[in-house]
Order: sequence, then C-alpha cells, then structure tokens
Amino acid sequence: MFRASEIFDFALAIEKNGQAFYQAMAALAKDERVKELFQRLAEEEAQHFQDFARLKEKVTSYNPPESYPGEYEAYMKALVNSHVFSQKLDPEALAQGISSDQEALDLAIQLEKDALLFFTGLGNLVSYVEVKFVDELLAQERKHLCELCSLRHR
Repeated sequence: MFRASEIFDFALAIEKNGQAFYQAMAALAKDERVKELFQRLAEEEAQHFQDFARLKEKVTSYNPPESYPGEYEAYMKALVNSHVFSQKLDPEALAQGISSDQEALDLAIQLEKDALLFFTGLGNLVSYVEVKFVDELLAQERKHLCELCSLRHR
C-alpha cells in the first residue's frame, strides 16, 4: 500500500519537473507572451514544491473509502506510472524536443491536465484540514491550465 508520504514524493517530483520544464521552455520560447507565461509558471511551480514539502511534514495517515480492497492504491499507481509523473523524467530533454511555441503550449496543457488528475486523487489521502490546502493548489493548477489554453488559442 502506498503511504501518503510516498504520494507526496510524487507530488514533489511533479512540481520539480514542472518548474524545470517551464524554465527550459521559457528559454526556448520565441513569442514574448509565451516566454513570460512560462517564466511565471516556473516560479509558481517552485512555490508549489515548497508548499508540498511543508504539507508532507504535517500529513497524517488516512485511508480513503474504497469499493474494493486496493482500489485507491491501484488508481494512484496507474497515475504514477504515467510518464508525466516519472521521477526520472528529464524536463530539459523534453523541452529540447519541442519545435514550436504551439507545441510547447500543447505539451504544457497536457502536463497540467495530468497533474490535476493526480492532485485530485491526492486530496483523498489527506485529512479535512489538509484537503483545503490541496484544493487551493488544485485551483492554482486549474488557473495554469486556463492561462495556457487561452494563450494557445490566440
């Protein structure tokens, strides 16, 4: 069974990878609006990393209700095994494979969607008090997604 602290390790990896990806994409972006958005998102992902690190220290063990034994563990493992969440993901190499700002925005949108799925699942692993914090981070990630989509469709 996954422990909540292990799930938080994946959350930390997501934020670290997100920060590195956005920094690399900001350096490669041609459009100034895209560059500025990626720079700001990198800063926000760095803050999320710090927030998750603090929350990891406070998290208590919680077992979410399941319709069958092991359901939640299987769900979280399925998300974790996605390449997006791999702790071995090389964000800089990923960024180097991008050939246009539009392609970068498309990938960033997918990464944010995948992170939203993961963080939604994370909310079920923490206490009521901690859920408020996870909900705030989800709101920030949704904002990232909306900003990326808005810029993508200009």
